[in-house]
Amino acid sequence: MIRLEALGALLSATAHERRKQVPVRILLAGLVAWALYSVGRADLIAVWFAAVALIQAFEIAAMFRFRQSTRTPGPVDVLLALASAFAMAALFAGTAVAIWHMEGRGLEGFAMLIIAGGLLTNVASGIEARPIFFTGATPYLIALVAMPVMAAMGSPSGDPVLTGLGSLLYIGCTLTVYARVHAGRRAELKALDEAEHRVQQAEAAMADRASMAAIISHELRTPVSAIHAGAKVMREDDDPTQRRQTAELIVDASDLMTRMLNDLLDHSKMEAGAMTLETRDFNLAQLVSDTHRFWSAAAAAKGLAVRSSSVDPDLWLKGDPHRLRQILNNLLSNAIKFTPAGDIAVDVEVDCATAPARALRITVRDQGAGIAAEAMDRLFAPFAQGSSEVARTYGGTGLGLKVSRDLARLMGGDLTVSSRPGAGAAFTLAVALAPGVSAPRVLSEDVSLSSRSRLRILAVDDHEINRRTLALVLKPLDVELTTASDGAAALDVLGRQTFDVVLMDVNMPGVDGNEATRRLRASCGVNADIPVIGFSAGTEASQIAACRAAGMTDWLPKPLEPHRLYEALNRAARPNPADANPKPAAAA
Repeated sequence: MIRLEALGALLSATAHERRKQVPVRILLAGLVAWALYSVGRADLIAVWFAAVALIQAFEIAAMFRFRQSTRTPGPVDVLLALASAFAMAALFAGTAVAIWHMEGRGLEGFAMLIIAGGLLTNVASGIEARPIFFTGATPYLIALVAMPVMAAMGSPSGDPVLTGLGSLLYIGCTLTVYARVHAGRRAELKALDEAEHRVQQAEAAMADRASMAAIISHELRTPVSAIHAGAKVMREDDDPTQRRQTAELIVDASDLMTRMLNDLLDHSKMEAGAMTLETRDFNLAQLVSDTHRFWSAAAAAKGLAVRSSSVDPDLWLKGDPHRLRQILNNLLSNAIKFTPAGDIAVDVEVDCATAPARALRITVRDQGAGIAAEAMDRLFAPFAQGSSEVARTYGGTGLGLKVSRDLARLMGGDLTVSSRPGAGAAFTLAVALAPGVSAPRVLSEDVSLSSRSRLRILAVDDHEINRRTLALVLKPLDVELTTASDGAAALDVLGRQTFDVVLMDVNMPGVDGNEATRRLRASCGVNADIPVIGFSAGTEASQIAACRAAGMTDWLPKPLEPHRLYEALNRAARPNPADANPKPAAAA
């Protein structure tokens, strides 16, 4: 049932439509007067015009409020407007019945035309709401029902059977036409609403993209400026102490930039539904210990302390330890950022009674200013901060918590927060993980490249800056380095020179790293079986698997970290053939 308030919103269009019908009604009133005169009832003409003028004035006054945009009509206004429409219809319908009953040439057809015209005008004025249509159409429908009844009772006009069948046919046609027109109008309005909603969504998305671009560009300026300034200082400063401090600045800025880009990439993967998780056995106590040790130095530099609850050293779980640590890193980073003084607590609870999974709860508590209630709703929104003051004071992209919650939910758990202003905040990661199997700890063999013969390395990358970076990173190892700008050039060099290791960028124009590796393995040259270490920014399991299937023996993520590159070179330099498995079939 449509309420009066809803009808009030629709009556605006009806009021404008009925105002356009006033000239037609005046003309029709004149025709009715002519009909009365033609049958010798001129005495009724004055009464007729007076009734039309009175009801028309009532309708104009009742509909006036709905043509104003400055005032919202109330329920009384709606009832008066409907009453005026009903009165107008009743006047003309009753007059049509009276004329139909009179004896005179053409009066029967004229009366039917009045009724037909009245119904059509109400179809137009009541198209958006059935109550509006039936308010104005009911008198005419009653007239159509009354005519065959009057004919059966001895009226001189119309045959009872023909009049009855004609009335029923016209009523059915009118209601059918109105139903279709009304449905079409509702579909049109729905389509317009959906189109407007989509426009608003598109505008909001564009605003979000603009906000994202502004935030990212602003936040990246800080580490980029530090790297740029630090590099200039290192180029011109000969003081070893100052150079070391500058190098640490550059490293910290690079780490900050890498975290920002990783959060942005993870957020994009989440939005596209392309994020995948690793499943392997890991030791929970070792994960918590490593995370605690990593953040203790940053906390101590600010005068804070990180406390972690004890965890069973023999407890192994099955899941994605890298993503779990990423969530903890985000939570601890925020806790240290927002705590001016005091301790950061990491509470770990594991319920082993929830077979077959283990209910893991990790809560990170800070002693910061807390989170206001109005900021809770946007806390996990992308590119949002708790407040403008927080954004100005602490910076950041606002992606860390969003990515962390998405990762927690991807694991089948959740990340929640509880906080009171002035009492700090507690973020709780809750996830159920299957029990894992303990793995013997293998101590990696400490192999120094400097103790071996000089390695001959081919570095393949399509960006000159990346090639120069590799040369800089490999300089301390005193290797014999050759570079190539793409896969085709690399294959040409590999066909002419002998190498010990190939560092192969995966994503390159033309012949990419995977295709170049496949062609190298399929060749019968001297380098067909040498280790190939792939590296790329794509960290999806499927992408890494594609590199392995192409014949690469190792893989590193971009940006390349020197210690990881050195470890990969150590693995490649080992004489044990089990560590190098270049054949595509074996790699697959």
